[in-house]
Amino acid sequence: MYNVSLQRGGKTTLSFPKHYTTTLVTVEGSIRVNEQEEVAADHFVLFKNDGENFTVEATSDALILVLSGEPIAEPIAAYGPFVMNTRQELIQAFQDFEQGKFGELK
Repeated sequence: MYNVSLQRGGKTTLSFPKHYTTTLVTVEGSIRVNEQEEVAADHFVLFKNDGENFTVEATSDALILVLSGEPIAEPIAAYGPFVMNTRQELIQAFQDFEQGKFGELK
């Protein structure tokens, strides 16, 4: 995980293993990826697992979050903010949440 801050016109190249799943989120500003696609704030890019390098250029002052890692190759079940492996685990997580088992924020 990288938190990248670029000034307008700033450019960086990032490299990850070819088989990793990699995504970036534009938190603030706007960027251009691989000299092609412009990505505005609150948008993300999910890269195909077919290359090791990508270039990011800030088209305005920008803050981006880059996430990359080995795929876990597990099933996914998602509902609202919950992501589990099975529907049953999802139901259990929702019940645990409703019963206050996730703790409290104060």
